[in-house]
Amino acid sequence: MSNGIASSQAQTNEHADLEHEMLGLPKIIKSLRLHYKRLAPLLASHLFIDIYNSLLPIISPLLIQKYALSLLMAGSLNALLSFTGAFLQPLYGFLCDRFHTKRFILLAPILIFLSTLGIAFAPNLLVVCFSLVLLGTGFSLYHPKSTATVGILSPEHRSTFVSLFVAFGALGSALSPFFILLFVSSNPATLKNLLYAGLPAIVAFACLWSVYKKGRKSDQKAVETKKQSTFGFKQLMAVCRKKDLVLLSLVVTLRSATILTLIAFLSQLITDNWQQSLALAAFAATLLSVGSLLGGLTGGVLADRFNARLLLAFSLMLAAPCLIGFILFKSLTLLFLGSFLSAWSNSISVSLSQQTVPLKAQSFASSFTMGLAWGLGAMIIPLVGWFADNSNLSHSMLCFIPGPIFLAGITCLFLTDSIDERSKAL
Repeated sequence: MSNGIASSQAQTNEHADLEHEMLGLPKIIKSLRLHYKRLAPLLASHLFIDIYNSLLPIISPLLIQKYALSLLMAGSLNALLSFTGAFLQPLYGFLCDRFHTKRFILLAPILIFLSTLGIAFAPNLLVVCFSLVLLGTGFSLYHPKSTATVGILSPEHRSTFVSLFVAFGALGSALSPFFILLFVSSNPATLKNLLYAGLPAIVAFACLWSVYKKGRKSDQKAVETKKQSTFGFKQLMAVCRKKDLVLLSLVVTLRSATILTLIAFLSQLITDNWQQSLALAAFAATLLSVGSLLGGLTGGVLADRFNARLLLAFSLMLAAPCLIGFILFKSLTLLFLGSFLSAWSNSISVSLSQQTVPLKAQSFASSFTMGLAWGLGAMIIPLVGWFADNSNLSHSMLCFIPGPIFLAGITCLFLTDSIDERSKAL
């Protein structure tokens, strides 16, 4: 007992010494230094989890060749991954808030690792489908809990912390195509090399274990105890009826409809419609990813200093004419600006969604803006493709890309004025 008291006293003294050392530093730097032992592993884990985002898009041609798939079947595989990776996130978010969430999130990298093994050695298409279910389930289990944990580390700098978390995920997504291409080529036999692609998932597990390992004695444990208080069906329905959470989910759905459509058809627009090289299309995709990464960081930092609701509306409405200009004038500069401005909403929306609900429902709220809304937004992509088949791609993108994101900006104006102050009450 005396050893425990002495250890606790030593931790308290260490914390006090660190705070004294940081008295002359800006508040955000103080907060980052106080929480870096948990924040750094969470940021790294997001990078290593999202580095698998391009796994299916990259290997789809190989699966089509190996299993003689039709385009309809190939599209169904994408739908299966989207369903398990996005639409089921609210379910896992609820389970994370209802039960012992550490066990759920630690399963995520394990399932992703098993999915790479399954695809590498799949004897038939059924095993591939099961592996994609594991991959999507890993995404769903990871994001609600990890996003909520980052948000509660420092409520006064929630948007900045969440923006860092989103930025590391965006970096992982940007690196994803290059990472997957390290293991596969145009030969379907190279799918077996995906055995080695499971390494980042192992590293992600180690990062998460350092944060959520059993018996950790820290203030995080106290937070977990509060979060594991009763969160049943009645509380769930009450959260779902919250006006601001519904509006924020709609904002993310509309914004993702624009961005996911742009991502899906960007290469084809530049190579087929503009008659430019594939290298230019790859450069444009890189600009899109870099703009999203920088925009997510910028939005989070500004939201901690200014009115987040107005920043959200301003950035989304201004992104719409930038994207129109990109399509009409073939300007990659405007593409970068549109991506940069639209990405402000990534961290701001997640942060605000957490502020609308009690502490015990943080994972469930995050699952809406990090998962479900993105899945719903992707549903517009087939419609854009059908419209393009009956006219042309440029006209289709002009009709479907600027409209949703501008409407998302308008929707932000209906958020309650008090939403920025709610973080102080959490």
